[in-house]
Amino acid sequence: MAGPVQLAPGSLALVLCRLEAQKAAGGAEEPGGRAMFRAFRRANARCFWNARLARAASRLAFQGWLRRGVLLVQAPPACLQVLRDAWRRRALRPPRGFRIRAVGDVFPVQMNPIAQSQFIPLAEVLCCAISDMNAAQIVVTQESLLEHLMKHYPGIAIPSQDILYTTLGILIKERKIYHTGEGYFIVTPQTYFITNTTTQENKQVFPSEESHPMPTSMTYLDAESGIQ
Repeated sequence: MAGPVQLAPGSLALVLCRLEAQKAAGGAEEPGGRAMFRAFRRANARCFWNARLARAASRLAFQGWLRRGVLLVQAPPACLQVLRDAWRRRALRPPRGFRIRAVGDVFPVQMNPIAQSQFIPLAEVLCCAISDMNAAQIVVTQESLLEHLMKHYPGIAIPSQDILYTTLGILIKERKIYHTGEGYFIVTPQTYFITNTTTQENKQVFPSEESHPMPTSMTYLDAESGIQ
């Protein structure tokens, strides 16, 4: 099992809010995070009377931006400490048109990787392959499907003809794919077929499994691609 992976180091969070005068002026759209970062860094880098704060601000790096006005900044530990001290003394300057509501430390962002199994369901792989081939307008036959698997899925064991045929039949029965004279296709919400038999006239249902004989009056339609 892989251990935690650090995605981002510890940072400083600044919670910003727009001044009422700016709200009244009609600036309802939230500015971008990088623009806010540049404005914040510029405001503090111009504190020439406070050389430590100006130097610390110039070394800040943009770490991220969260909705609701939370700016994440990163810098060497000594620089972050200068910003903390400036906030405590009410000397930290906000971006123009905003005020700083709160400042606080954010722990490093870590990810616990989720392990994958070695088993890849054949049915899932076949559906993905058929979908990709449909999108590329490649005719999907059992032979072309096997070629696609060998080319694009080198890590899986290529199924035998019997296993492939059986799995395709199961997918048809489960209404995940269908088969016409033009090959195999993925069943989508727009897929249906029309039949003129007496008992099923004007009904819209999913296609049955491939192994059953198809009524000659049945036509598959795909509303998106116009396949018939």
